[in-house]
Amino acid sequence: MNTNFLNSVTNFLKKRTFEFIGLILISASIGLAIAFTTYSPEDPTFIYGDRNFEIKNFFGVYGSGVADFLLQSFGLASFLILVNFLFWGINLITQKEIKRIILKLFLMVSYLILSTIFIYIKFNNSFWLIDNGNSGFVGKIGYEFLNTWFPYIDNTYSAYGLLLLTLTFFIFSAFGTSATPLIPVLRPKRTKNFSIN
Repeated sequence: MNTNFLNSVTNFLKKRTFEFIGLILISASIGLAIAFTTYSPEDPTFIYGDRNFEIKNFFGVYGSGVADFLLQSFGLASFLILVNFLFWGINLITQKEIKRIILKLFLMVSYLILSTIFIYIKFNNSFWLIDNGNSGFVGKIGYEFLNTWFPYIDNTYSAYGLLLLTLTFFIFSAFGTSATPLIPVLRPKRTKNFSIN
């Protein structure tokens, strides 16, 4: 009886911990969305700027610093992080389990790098992100690295190949890598053959 009681308490605490982490991820997603939308390049950040200057960011100097770091690093691809955190949080609340977290983090880093390179190639000019453009400095560094080894990266097909890889990695990172829900759809129905002799 004690073993059953301990197992049920452990199960209860485990599920509530996953739900709590899911709520933290959803809150982080909403908080980052607010910090991004109220971001202004004139706001002071951790690196430079006067703290006595009027800060337009909703979360003050901390929101401005986090938003500036992510937007200047990854540019517009930073908004994919919000969606990723949101779906991870919802998944933790509904499924109450963490699966393949290392793989999901690897896919997240991969799609961030690939998307910044795609943005750098296709539309990097920005009036909002004036320091490093829409792709951030990761897009510029990634493009320069790829361009030395693959000079045809400016090709339209290469750019849209990067976009396709970005979307694929994003979907697998945000929604999971398990193809179990697709198996009934992809597997044809078997019909029983009756033979009458």
